Amino acid sequence: MANIRSTYADGVGFYGKEDPRELVERFGSPLYVYNENILRRCCGDLNGLSSLPGFKVNYSAKANTNPALLRIIRSEGCVVDAMSPGELHLNELAGFTSDEITYVCNNVSSEELRRAAEHGCVVSVDSLAQLELF
Repeated sequence: MANIRSTYADGVGFYGKEDPRELVERFGSPLYVYNENILRRCCGDLNGLSSLPGFKVNYSAKANTNPALLRIIRSEGCVVDAMSPGELHLNELAGFTSDEITYVCNNVSSEELRRAAEHGCVVSVDSLAQLELF
C-alpha cells in the first residue's frame, strides 16, 4: 500500500493516534474515515461567519447522508436541506425538525412537492410553474 498519510492530514491531526493502515486492517477497504473534532470545528467556524439574526449554516445532505454525521452537524447548530424523499427521511432520522429542513425542488414531481409541503418544511421552488403548482 502506498503512503496514504499526508503532511496536511498529519498537520491537522486527522487520524489522531490511529494509524490509517491499521484502520483498514481492522475495518476493511474501502474505508471512509471522518474526524468528529474537525467536523465540529468546521461547523463552528461556519456558524461564526455572521452574527446577523436568522443566519444559519445550511448543510447540503446530498454531500453525505451518513446519519451519524448528520446528528453531529445538527448538534453544532446547523440546518439541512433535502432534495428527495429519501434525504428528507434521513434528515428526520438524524433528529432534524421540519423548521430545520429546507426542501430544494429540482424538477420534482407534484407528489414530491405535496409530501414536502405536508411535512411542513420550507420549500424552495425552482420555477414560476413550480410555484403555481405549490
